Amino acid sequence: MKQIIEDLFQMNAGLLGEGYDNRLNYIKQLVELDVFEYPSGTEVGTWTVPDEWVVRDAWVKYKGKKIIDYKKDPLSLVVGSLPFSGTVSLEELQEHLHYSEERPDDHPYEYKFYERDWGVTMPKNKVYKKNKKGEQVSALKKGDYEVFIDTEYKPGIMKVGVHTIPGKTDKEILLFAHLDHPFQANDNLSAVACLLDLVKKVKPGDHEHTIKLIFCPETIGSIAYAMTADISKVSFAVALDIVGNKGEEGILLQKAYDKTHRVNDAAYLALRGMGAGFRNATFRSVIGSDETVFNDPAIGIPGLLLTTHPYDEYHSSADTPDKIDYEVIGRVQYALLKTIEYYEKDFIPMREFKGPLFRSKYGIQSKGKQLNLSWDYLVYGMDGKQTFTKMCVDLGLNFDHTLEHVELLIADGLVSRSTTLS
Repeated sequence: MKQIIEDLFQMNAGLLGEGYDNRLNYIKQLVELDVFEYPSGTEVGTWTVPDEWVVRDAWVKYKGKKIIDYKKDPLSLVVGSLPFSGTVSLEELQEHLHYSEERPDDHPYEYKFYERDWGVTMPKNKVYKKNKKGEQVSALKKGDYEVFIDTEYKPGIMKVGVHTIPGKTDKEILLFAHLDHPFQANDNLSAVACLLDLVKKVKPGDHEHTIKLIFCPETIGSIAYAMTADISKVSFAVALDIVGNKGEEGILLQKAYDKTHRVNDAAYLALRGMGAGFRNATFRSVIGSDETVFNDPAIGIPGLLLTTHPYDEYHSSADTPDKIDYEVIGRVQYALLKTIEYYEKDFIPMREFKGPLFRSKYGIQSKGKQLNLSWDYLVYGMDGKQTFTKMCVDLGLNFDHTLEHVELLIADGLVSRSTTLS
């Protein structure tokens, strides 16, 4: 994974164009990809595929000396900037100048994908300084500034890459990692590497579902896929976005818009079963990525987000490969695989006996009063209406341990699988 992130990081990728294509071609050397193409101007829902943005050079000079140099600091130019050449006052320059309050020593990652303007960035500590009184004053002197931005927009082709791992059925699970942020390692090359590494661990036929790994420009790419591909057999989607930092509170599971969908329970149990801290949030309450598209009720596919956001280097020039924590990526990958496993193993149990269960006979009598009580509720709740995952969530039971013992009850004809879940 480390080499993948380091290699892809060097490629200056936008929504479409040479840098993005280089990244996709790199991935094609590692796994088979079907590539969907969408020319500029293609309408997908209410969105339109934009033109390709090309940048050749950009700089700002004061008295002949460069104070901003794109070739040295590629994030010093706002992504999507229009071409511009001329002399501006300090006041006018400041109207187009961006910096980060949170990361005063770094360039922010700024973009204008759909707003036509020009802009540059600087570390805040080069824009402002403290005077002898400790007051914040401008570090840029009044006068004329030469601005040169050599960019252009031209028709291009946006591409979405799909790697398919066949399952036992044609039911599908979609796993997304966006590929378009330039010079950002955790956002989102960490997720790209996570999915590519997954290919080594999931073989054809391992799962009931066919699993599709989708690499695309964030939002517009997943919209295009949702609007043009056959998604009629998709059970759920998961977006991985920013999965390579420790985070103080662990992995964040952001649930589907449909709060009642059982994939939420499967993911919750997967994370809870890891025995480490994690966070649980509702749809788009923290951040959003490609799962947003599929959660639209008019599309009707539940989508989860797994992330370790927030992190200090977010959208800055400090988001570099050396900051990635590969152990964290491994934990996110494990949680993802367990989510798929629990979803596929889920069922609706139906009790076929009367009276209390003789727990000791099945090895589930515990010294803990609460655990015994939870088992009583579990058995009494097997009414042929509730899913197994839902009951485990509500009763605080571990999925794997509980299923192991319920399987003994099924084998003895005490419990039946009343419904096969799709």
